[in-house]
Amino acid sequence: MRAIQVFAYGDYDQLQLVDLPQPRPVEGHILVKMTAAAINPLDNLIRLGRVTIGKSKLPLILGNEGTGLVASEGSDLPLGTRVMFREAYHLPCGGTWQEFVLTPRDLVVPLPDGSSDLEAAALRTAYVTAYMALLHRGQFQPGQVIFAPAVGSSVGNAVIQLGHTLGAERVISTAGSSAKAQRARELGYKDVIDLTQESARDGIARITGGTGVDVIVDGLGGDITIQGLASLKRGGTLVLVGDSASPELHLHIVRDLLANAVRLVGHRNALAPQGMADEAFSACFALWVQGRIKPIVARTFPMEQACEAQRFQVEGRPFGKVLLTFATR
Repeated sequence: MRAIQVFAYGDYDQLQLVDLPQPRPVEGHILVKMTAAAINPLDNLIRLGRVTIGKSKLPLILGNEGTGLVASEGSDLPLGTRVMFREAYHLPCGGTWQEFVLTPRDLVVPLPDGSSDLEAAALRTAYVTAYMALLHRGQFQPGQVIFAPAVGSSVGNAVIQLGHTLGAERVISTAGSSAKAQRARELGYKDVIDLTQESARDGIARITGGTGVDVIVDGLGGDITIQGLASLKRGGTLVLVGDSASPELHLHIVRDLLANAVRLVGHRNALAPQGMADEAFSACFALWVQGRIKPIVARTFPMEQACEAQRFQVEGRPFGKVLLTFATR
């Protein structure tokens, strides 16, 4: 079988297409023939050597989510059953960027008839992150106002969709270009700040009439985080889930935190209690099946173009998720 393997930490060209032995099914596990796998910011950090998670010993296979077909017998799932992964960075044979994945049975769930493989492949990481950040870390309550910068990012639009579904009064976001702002409005995201026209802080003040926001879920870092802190209501919470804009944060403790008794919280899925992650996945899966949330797929690439696909995900700033697809062979 073919797989995308990383032999050394570094640039995109460290992603190599290789031939590997196909995993053999073992008791308690099933073999999945992949149809689609997502590319996430975490994959880029692992390839660069900035983060280790799961089986990160070189050489390694990236990929923490995806969909496929059951390709082994002996479980309660018949051959050909469409499934998606609940989690994939602790699998015995590496992540989902390979044609066949050996996984414990309890790490996959069957997909409902008529559902989209591509949407399912884009669901888990962004929406579970957004759900835990909002409800568990941010202590969101219906009727509150949310700020989720980067409308085109997977987590950004996941927070928007979940926020509206869970009863937010408003969910405010940002767009780095007028084209992205227009795309967001076409999708029904009305409270989007075009950063080419005004700052995030000014936009939040305009939209809220100066009252500010209750909860922020921020995957950017840097100046946008400081503007967010300045826009929090008294006692509000900012949850950091990433640093795609900047890993640096220059705070004035009294002005930015103590003056309004706001909370600054970090969240990482890998460190969440298992029960919390399971609840988040079950809730998001149910909302997706009900049609109340819908992952956005920006573009797909064949697995042979993994290098180009990851570069596009990191540098192209797509609106939505980037996926690898696997040819039927």
